[in-house]
Amino acid sequence: MNGSIVTVIRGGITQNISDHDLHLGDLVLIQTGDIVPADLKLIESRSLEVDEFDVTGELLPVLKKISSADVFVYMGSRIIQGSAKGIVVALGSETVYGEIVNQVASINQTPKNHQIELRHSWILLLLLPAFWQSISRFPNWQMTTLFYISTGILLFLLQQNEFIVSFFRKREQQRNNQRDISIRYSDIFSLLERIDTICFDKTGVLTTRHMEISNIFMFSSLKKFDTKYMGFEGSTQDLIRTASALCTDISFFEKVKSANPVDYAFISLAQRAGVNLVEISSKFHRNLDGPFDSEKRYMYCGYVTKEREQWYFLKGDPDHVVLQCKDYIDENNKKRKLDFNFRSEVKALSRSISQNGDTAIAMAFATGDVDPRQKEYTFLCMAQLENSLQDGAKEIVEGVIKKGIRPLLLTGDKPEAAVKIAHTCGIAQKNEAALSGNVIDRMPLDEVGRQAEYCSVFSKLLPSQKATIIRLLQNKGHHVMMVGDGPNDGIALRVADIGVSFKYDSSQIARRYSSILLNRLTDLSELIDGGINLKMRIAKLRRFMILISMVLLFVVYLVVFIR
Repeated sequence: MNGSIVTVIRGGITQNISDHDLHLGDLVLIQTGDIVPADLKLIESRSLEVDEFDVTGELLPVLKKISSADVFVYMGSRIIQGSAKGIVVALGSETVYGEIVNQVASINQTPKNHQIELRHSWILLLLLPAFWQSISRFPNWQMTTLFYISTGILLFLLQQNEFIVSFFRKREQQRNNQRDISIRYSDIFSLLERIDTICFDKTGVLTTRHMEISNIFMFSSLKKFDTKYMGFEGSTQDLIRTASALCTDISFFEKVKSANPVDYAFISLAQRAGVNLVEISSKFHRNLDGPFDSEKRYMYCGYVTKEREQWYFLKGDPDHVVLQCKDYIDENNKKRKLDFNFRSEVKALSRSISQNGDTAIAMAFATGDVDPRQKEYTFLCMAQLENSLQDGAKEIVEGVIKKGIRPLLLTGDKPEAAVKIAHTCGIAQKNEAALSGNVIDRMPLDEVGRQAEYCSVFSKLLPSQKATIIRLLQNKGHHVMMVGDGPNDGIALRVADIGVSFKYDSSQIARRYSSILLNRLTDLSELIDGGINLKMRIAKLRRFMILISMVLLFVVYLVVFIR
């Protein structure tokens, strides 16, 4: 890392050391705000939530439990909440993040130099019968030999059209430069012409890096309201707008841009619904904070108004929020006692949203002189949060399919989210199954390669696994383009025939090891169209050259056998 201080237990004594002095087998203590100094295997965990976006690309923090299969935290990840103890299992370049940096640096990406092509030189053999006939018929063999040598050289040069091809490619590069698409070298077009597979990362490529609330479910019937239209009115709806703005871990709206994805989604919903953050912050004074707890799965906060009214809000996992509620609101905006049927409906809807690859979050409220840590809340609503597609993502995928290019999704995100996005944008047209990284770990490489010929969705992948899948596809004769934006995409971008990232909104590693940099995803369509058009022009040029060669041969034979 960078010489930061790490807390370890050695010989039963807790001590602070530099991360440069860590050793394999050290017992490390980590807590909220820490950057993980090495790859650790957890042996103890308390409400531990880890931001692993730079390693896996997963947007939401990951809850780590000793009882689960995922008991590792990776170097470079950030501790969002909780604390834990872990044993050092990898350091420096041996860590998952270290492999990203080292492997991308070790892979040769130097473009190949074009050599003189000999594949069409067989056409020179067609001169031999005419040459033999001319030698036997014409007495001046010196002039005849010189004529055929000159004709042979001309035929040979007609087949060596790489100079003109290079001109076409440079012209295409100039056109892309005018579109503000950065291409590292003109020879990339010789590869672009042969691309038959495109691998997409999910978050930041096909989807945005933000979450969005698509639906709100409220009342005893859990009626669905589409938030994209924000046309619902009523006292309960007004309360939802207020709760969306106030019930967050952000104490000051000036820091809204640094909010976690869930809080940012709720604040954005409130703003779209017409809530003025400055005005509402002047009406409500925050006097209680209960930050999100990974074990309890909810957060709460309290406010007092200018009229000295007490308001409390609670937000989190629906299954846990509903346990803190004593009643809920019906269609007539009246409170009804919460019963078993309502709990069952909440649980079923929450499960359905999760299976769809989205995130379910519930909100509740309480007023008056109550204890906000007790079950005094009224269930307000449930929200469905989705990681929405980038503008034009679906059209891009549909376009590459029409051009005969196969799209794949390679992501570190959970399988449900991967399948949903793949199905929405058209990658998973027939098969909605996702092959996950932990399954790949237990499979022989040849079997992974065989599966990659049929499976189009790969989830929970480590960076090296993305690169492995691309290598296996290349071994089967495919030419692969990788489109990614995160540090976790670095190895895959490097090993692909063409690595594509973005000038903005992408990591330094992704930009460094990509051969093409786009402004936005929609530029990919123009890039591919340009490559296909270039391929067609080059094919027409080569056919024309062959035609000229055949005409020249015909004239030679005509002169020899008619004269």
